[in-house]
Order: sequence, then structure tokens, then C-alpha cells
Amino acid sequence: MFKSITTIAVYVSDMERAKKFYTETLGFRIAADIHPNLCFLKSDSGKINIYLEGGMKQGSGDEETCRLSFFLDTERPASEVFEYLKGKAVSVLQDTPQFVGDDTYCFQFKDPDGNILEVAGRP
Repeated sequence: MFKSITTIAVYVSDMERAKKFYTETLGFRIAADIHPNLCFLKSDSGKINIYLEGGMKQGSGDEETCRLSFFLDTERPASEVFEYLKGKAVSVLQDTPQFVGDDTYCFQFKDPDGNILEVAGRP
């Protein structure tokens, strides 16, 4: 039925804060700035598209909340991305990347609105 994920929608309370985080901290670029509360972001690889919509209520952002998450494949080892995000004062939920099998490590972090994202990569 489905072939692939084309775009990830991320809903945020403060659009300017979110754009700054997703571009300056995570390295996405703005592909289309459509409205003060709507823009599209693209990864440098061109394989990840984000639909960013502002003006929403901030969720609880706790680890017990139901959520949909995506494993973001990285160009660098998961441990380097982990240290980079910690150095940028990003809220990382684990003490270290966790081994999940198949030479893959993952960890979770929060964006400024408490949305939880996951990174998966080699050690």
C-alpha cells in the first residue's frame, strides 16, 4: 500500500524558535517559507522533508506520551551526533546511545516544543 515516507509533519508552538532549531542546530534548510506559521524544510541529502507548522499548543513532551517517531539516519556515527546535540544544550533523553542490534545505536532528543525525535546510526 505505502512505498515510502515523503514528508514528516512537525507541529510547534513558536515557529521562529522552531525554524532556528531545525536549521541552525539540526542543519535543515528552508525549502519554502509559505506563511508565518508554515514552511517546508529539506535535509542536505534531499531525502528528508519536514512540514513545519506553528501556532499549535505545546504538548506534554514526556517519555510516556503516545507518539510517532522516526529513526533519522546520520552521516556521522550516532555517538558524534549525540555529543554534538549535547554540546548545543539539546535535551537528550539517554545517557549514551543505546545498542538496538545490527551494529545500530539510537537515542532520543527533544525539539524546543518537546517533540521527541530519534537518531539511529552506527556506533
